[in-house]
Amino acid sequence: MITVRELHKYYGAQHLFKGINLEVQKGEVVVLIGPSGSGKSTFLRCINGLEYFQKGEIIVDGIELHSINRLTPGKKDMEAIRNVRLKAGMVFQQFNLFPHMRVLENIIEAPVRVLGLEKNTAVENALSLLKRINLEMKVHSYPGELSGGEQQRVAIARALAMKPEAMLFDEPTSSLDPEMVGEVLSVIKGLVNEGLTTLIATHEMGFAREVADRVVIFDKGDVIETGPPDEIFANPKTERAKTFLSRILS
Repeated sequence: MITVRELHKYYGAQHLFKGINLEVQKGEVVVLIGPSGSGKSTFLRCINGLEYFQKGEIIVDGIELHSINRLTPGKKDMEAIRNVRLKAGMVFQQFNLFPHMRVLENIIEAPVRVLGLEKNTAVENALSLLKRINLEMKVHSYPGELSGGEQQRVAIARALAMKPEAMLFDEPTSSLDPEMVGEVLSVIKGLVNEGLTTLIATHEMGFAREVADRVVIFDKGDVIETGPPDEIFANPKTERAKTFLSRILS
């Protein structure tokens, strides 16, 4: 479903990614963990075309992304990025809902404008998604009237309204109060259980262990270890992984 080959990413003179390789199979759940600033979020943003990279390739369900001149991206490059974003929905740390639009309007905006769905169909789909995340009673609320957990669940519904083949979650609970984390993780667990291809960057280690088919540990822009969650958490092989996990799990 997703293939990353020899990915290199620079920020000026800083060489963040030095040839990362990763494959994600259809229906697989891959959880990215690692210290803050290790490259997890940037990696997801590269997959979604929100960050350009200087070398390598990313393939999402057959659509190829290559290095792009960020000052003069070509028409084919921008078309590929648009198509990848239709394939892979993304949910961010911040909710990024339109504050002047009600919940229903936030969810139907992209399906109507981008996919060209009839408004009635988009509304029907949106109401179904709101019921699925237990927020049907908030259909006419504005984002400012919702809790952080409710806003994040609406952001997930908005991404799902585009009917993506995969979902990318960039630390979706990091901006939430502790008591709101569970309700968002519960929604993500439901998606995982339905077999949706999923990449999740998170600091929630218990959640990672529960839902992941595979855990990938990032550190300083490198993938330092990857494997099944039981193996990674119980018996990490590299010293860098052991140091990170001993610190975070304690």
